[in-house]
Amino acid sequence: MTIPEYKVSEIRDATDVVDMVSGYVTLKKSGRNYFGLCPFHPEKTPSFSVNPEKQIFHCFGCGAGGNVFTFLMRHEGISFPESVKFLAQRAGIHLEFEERDEVSHKENETIYYINEFAVKFFQEQLFSNTGKSALAYLHSRGFKEADIQTFGLGYAPAGWDNLIHQAKQHSVSIEQLERAGLILKKEGGGYYDRFRDRVMFPIWNLSGRVVAFGGRKLSDADNSPKYINSPETAVYEKGKLLYGLYQTRDEIRKQDRAIFVEGYTDLMSLVTAGVKNVVATLGTSLTEDHARLIHRYTQNVALMYDSDTAGSAATLRGADILLAGGLEVSVATLPAGHDPDSFAKSVGAAGVAEVVERATNLFDFRLNQILNKPSEKRTESIREVLESLAKLHDSIKRRLLLRKISEVLAIEEKILWDELQYLVRQKRSAAGRPSEVARRLNELGRTAKKSKKEAAVEDLLRILIREWGMADFVFNNLDTDEVADSGLISLVSYLKNLFKSGANLDVMDLINRFNEIELSSFIVNILSEKIEGRNLLEEASDCIRAIKIDNLKKKKDEVNNQFIEAVKKGQSEKEELNLILKKLDEQIELLKKKNSEQMINNLPISM
Repeated sequence: MTIPEYKVSEIRDATDVVDMVSGYVTLKKSGRNYFGLCPFHPEKTPSFSVNPEKQIFHCFGCGAGGNVFTFLMRHEGISFPESVKFLAQRAGIHLEFEERDEVSHKENETIYYINEFAVKFFQEQLFSNTGKSALAYLHSRGFKEADIQTFGLGYAPAGWDNLIHQAKQHSVSIEQLERAGLILKKEGGGYYDRFRDRVMFPIWNLSGRVVAFGGRKLSDADNSPKYINSPETAVYEKGKLLYGLYQTRDEIRKQDRAIFVEGYTDLMSLVTAGVKNVVATLGTSLTEDHARLIHRYTQNVALMYDSDTAGSAATLRGADILLAGGLEVSVATLPAGHDPDSFAKSVGAAGVAEVVERATNLFDFRLNQILNKPSEKRTESIREVLESLAKLHDSIKRRLLLRKISEVLAIEEKILWDELQYLVRQKRSAAGRPSEVARRLNELGRTAKKSKKEAAVEDLLRILIREWGMADFVFNNLDTDEVADSGLISLVSYLKNLFKSGANLDVMDLINRFNEIELSSFIVNILSEKIEGRNLLEEASDCIRAIKIDNLKKKKDEVNNQFIEAVKKGQSEKEELNLILKKLDEQIELLKKKNSEQMINNLPISM
């Protein structure tokens, strides 16, 4: 089943482009439009604009453009139906008729339901007599009631089957609990609760649904890990989520910075202290998905981990991933003996903010580490810094940082440059594909050389979209069959049918009718082009002539190949083919001499 157009329109009308894009890009109003740094290519000066009146976005730098659907498609790498589904859910609009894998959909919804059931149970336990010790623990950590509620904290009671017993009372199947990762099978048969005598931290996705849990033990009596987490399920991949982002993203956007910490309690301690632009990883190293997630809200990241050696190493491991994601990375160094939790309790929000403001640029941080090492142990660390540098997309920034490294470490810049170039080539070779920037530009068709015919088709469409009055001239002199091999044939055909019906062109309807990423960008870019003072009749004539000449030349090549074969084989058709070639040459020359007043529709080609 397809999604009916009226339903797509309903979802589009219910979604404000500024509000939606603000979830991914920090926007500031300037005049009638909103501007921010483009999420589709690296830049320092905002060239990405959002027009609330037309409900479109457009980047003057890389050419990306479109509506709410194509923004999501481009940013998230999803299909048009998936973008419609996402925005329908966001707007609270039900899609009964969408095509979907019913088995997977029901499985996902079941896990969401089970997790919500568990959240309610854990929260009830926390505020009951059973959870007194857990609540006392949270209060002892300084966690405020409001923050406990905001993050949905709860308590999994001691014992082996409390959640199982609760599930049976509410007709929740044991199999469903197992699929959600909340219970485990016993070796001898039966099941037991995964989380026992632990403070529970629900993990939310960006749609506000609980997908998993983390649990911290209250007693050190056993040898179990301090923290245990849900296993990955159909709705939970730990490398694609950041703990707390659902609750803190507005503050991150507002302050234009995200503070990264390692654990649930570190995050909660900072939030309770009043520092709310913070996220935590979920027991895994930072990933490209984490970088993309945080890039929706800010380009600035401060890494705040434990001050010990292991914490420092973790900081550096994560930093390269964020750098490669186009983020500005700094390191907020804590005093010896402190982690984010203890430091927040010690100095409060003001003290934390001061440390974050003084955070050291990642490369300065690494250079300082190198300088503190003996000369004979610096080589590998220098190479690691250059590897980080190779991941920067901004070549100018890369060169400036290289110069600084050369000066600070007193190493000849050319030596560093040669090594860096080797690492950059190695990185590209290992990836087996062009850089992210080059890939995106290729998607926009800006690095691929266009044929004269394709360029002519594009120019004709530019003329038609900006001046619909030219449709009569264009379509009376050009048939859609003549551009059937164009990548823009769908747009040409639509405009031809619109012309034949006698209707006027509505540009906004055009933008919303074509939801392919590249086509949407092409149309939006046309709207920003100037046509004043141009001789559109002459330009259209030149485009049509170029298209017809290209087709005739292709036909000539085909006939010429046939002629060569006929000569080789001594076939009698060679004389007839030779006459056709001459006629094609005449038609090409005739077209070259015609002006806009003399254009004719189809030049016959006799075989």
